[in-house]
Amino acid sequence: MDLVKFLSPKHVILVHGEKPKMASLKGKIESDLGIQCYYPANNDTVCIPSTCWLKADTSKTFIRSSLNPNFKFVKTISEDKSNLVSKETKATSVLQVHDERVAEGILIVEKSKKAKVVHQNELLLMIGKDKHDVQFAYCCPVQIGNLERTKGMDFALSKNVVSTSDECSWLHQLFAKLSTKLGGNIQDFGQHLQVDSIHISVCLKDICPYRTTDGPQKNQRCFFCCTWSVADVNLAWEIISIMENLDLSII
Repeated sequence: MDLVKFLSPKHVILVHGEKPKMASLKGKIESDLGIQCYYPANNDTVCIPSTCWLKADTSKTFIRSSLNPNFKFVKTISEDKSNLVSKETKATSVLQVHDERVAEGILIVEKSKKAKVVHQNELLLMIGKDKHDVQFAYCCPVQIGNLERTKGMDFALSKNVVSTSDECSWLHQLFAKLSTKLGGNIQDFGQHLQVDSIHISVCLKDICPYRTTDGPQKNQRCFFCCTWSVADVNLAWEIISIMENLDLSII
């Protein structure tokens, strides 16, 4: 509060803090200091109005990316009431096409140089840094209904059976069940399933670093290792929620 009061900015953005504490601090800043304050969640965008105008050059790569169309197709149903005699309405399907292209770039301001807008892929080359991709992973347990058929067998032998035929069987069943929920967005590559950046495969490890718990009935479960990028985090957890409520079986 003292720092914000001393600097007296027009806007404040709070990051890297606990949500309840940031909400409380936001309220104090706005009520006590009368300054607009934000605390956006991850991947949220905050737009702040500015009266400062800056002339900037643009790179050719940025211009080319801005010219790429981004068509959106929306089908709507309209009613035709032109027939006043019979008073019948006729529904017609209309396809609307919108070009929702968005120019996304990064503003670079170097010392003694004019400001320039570049494409995001150009930035790493300009600053001489490597690209780092953030990946998430989770080893998801899925219930196996009739795994009790291996009860009398040696577990090591049972594990060997699981690693061959049952692995493909479980993937195929998982593919069929997820397809009913996700439509045609999921792909089956034999050894793994793919939805956008989400990669799903059977985990045969006794100890997996991405497994939070084995649960009380470990021998009646199959584990699937799931990895995904930050762009698909919401879809990934939606799929994991579906998987955790499934019940597969040995064929």
